[in-house]
Amino acid sequence: MANRENKFRAWDTQHNKMWSPEEMGRDELTINPDGRGFVNVSGTDARLSEYMTHLIPLQWTGLRDKNGVEIYEGDILRIQSQYETDVPVDSRAEVIFSDGSFRCTFHDMILNSKVCSGSEGNWNCERIGNIYEHLELLK
Repeated sequence: MANRENKFRAWDTQHNKMWSPEEMGRDELTINPDGRGFVNVSGTDARLSEYMTHLIPLQWTGLRDKNGVEIYEGDILRIQSQYETDVPVDSRAEVIFSDGSFRCTFHDMILNSKVCSGSEGNWNCERIGNIYEHLELLK
């Protein structure tokens, strides 16, 4: 099994802003051990570190869409198929983490298949937004 980079971005609930992994790295933010937000580790004394529970961690799936854009938890994908399946030929789905893997949801239905990347088989995936900034894309 190939290793993938373990990378996070974060939604800032106080400022309604998405923080990229690069911005978080510059600010020396790392995920809390309990998974509920981030901690600033730039100080020399860990006791003085600031816990930031207003930042929602969103993990990278390790996949990219057809344009090479990284796909994260909370992203909205436009998924097109050349064949009729349980999912409409041209659908929009939210990326979630469920039962140990990243999956797509269509109208609250979790698919058993994992998130697709790029143009995989009969699927064509494109990241078109995220649930924090573009929730209307799922309607």
